[in-house]
Amino acid sequence: MPFTLDHPDFSITPIDSAHTEQLQALFERCADYALIVEGGAVSPHAAQEALQETPPGRSLADKYLFGVWQPQAQLVGVLEGMRDYPEESIYWIGLMMLDPAVRGQGLGLRLVQRFGAWAQAQGATALMLGVVADNHPAFAFWQRQGFELVRVSEPRTFGKKVQTVSVLRKALPAD
Repeated sequence: MPFTLDHPDFSITPIDSAHTEQLQALFERCADYALIVEGGAVSPHAAQEALQETPPGRSLADKYLFGVWQPQAQLVGVLEGMRDYPEESIYWIGLMMLDPAVRGQGLGLRLVQRFGAWAQAQGATALMLGVVADNHPAFAFWQRQGFELVRVSEPRTFGKKVQTVSVLRKALPAD
């Protein structure tokens, strides 16, 4: 069961292969993300990759992929990641992306808060994520949400760019 945003203009539902076209269109509207991370255009397979990719040794059963929808059936956001990764009781946020048309309205804050409460109800004790070095706005956003730097990775290749990744963690409150 997905979480809710308690907002009349947005709803949350799981995304699956039936939503591939809407998800690809969202990636294309969020082309600034691909430019920051990979230094190029959005992959024509970005939606397929988001639906199917998992870390080594993990399965799609461990994955969550939620869409943020406006009432007129417009996909305006996505939250993707893995349960119990990189270890038991930690939920990894692999991607949180919002359509530029809805950014700056507090939706990201609400999404993170409600997702954190949902993950905690599922047994999570912490949330973790990675932010590439060139994504300064995302790093600042996650720090404002209470995420703390755990480590910085060695440089690695993302498309046309080589970047480090800041790994961040936020402990969830105990019941």
